Amino acid sequence: MKKILILLILTFALTGCDGSEENTASAESTERVTVHIEKRNGIAYVPNEDKPFTGVFEGYYRNGYKKAEIHFKDGKQNGTAKMWYENGQQSNEAMFYDGKLEGLATEWRKDGSKNKDRIFRDGKLTGSLD
Repeated sequence: MKKILILLILTFALTGCDGSEENTASAESTERVTVHIEKRNGIAYVPNEDKPFTGVFEGYYRNGYKKAEIHFKDGKQNGTAKMWYENGQQSNEAMFYDGKLEGLATEWRKDGSKNKDRIFRDGKLTGSLD
């Protein structure tokens, strides 16, 4: 549980996500950012903004592969959070609601084989499918 939570929370705080450093809007008018997101009192913000971030954070490795895609609402992780290894293989996928893990969280190994399936409710581990 701690591994998933730490990876997902720390990922959006990393500044080592290369790629375009401009804000872009998707077809659904959801803000997508590839710039650094900072936490203030547990809430995510785009630097120099006073309003908590709502949208999708995308981070990329230097080789161009996606590193992370994390959904936020009012500065808290809300929705799907996905992470990938530098080789392009997905490493984690979890659901968040109001900043807490909720539902199924899956981990994969670098070779693509599934490592763990865990179930969370209100941020607490409630079961495992392994």
